[in-house]
Amino acid sequence: MKKTLFLLSFSLFAFHLFSQTTLLTVNYKFAHIEEGYDHNSKTQVLIDDDVVGESQVAPQSQSSTFTVSVPKGSHNLKVVNWALYEGVWEEHTIENNYSIDAFYETDHNFKKAEKLYLVFDLDNGMMASWKKPVKVKK
Repeated sequence: MKKTLFLLSFSLFAFHLFSQTTLLTVNYKFAHIEEGYDHNSKTQVLIDDDVVGESQVAPQSQSSTFTVSVPKGSHNLKVVNWALYEGVWEEHTIENNYSIDAFYETDHNFKKAEKLYLVFDLDNGMMASWKKPVKVKK
């Protein structure tokens, strides 16, 4: 019995150690939303242009956190917010007549589980931080 438990524990440890993926937790919120423009939104995470996960749908006034599995190593990361406007999902961008481009893109080397904090501030622009939450200017 002890041998079986040891082998099971070792197998789980080895799987985690040699896994080809890790976790990315994305926390995002909007700041300084104009009255009457609190659209339902969702946010997608793309790795090398492939969607790997998506948040729940929620009003922009509600901050959101979600976790996705990402491949280890160096990859292009995109976090894209979508707004529901008149029954149609569209990218939340200035080109689509929104006040801010609500997306983040970077090349990142994923080695271990990480947290990304994003603030889409309609008055001060987009702010991003790895590890620590972003402080919103009042």
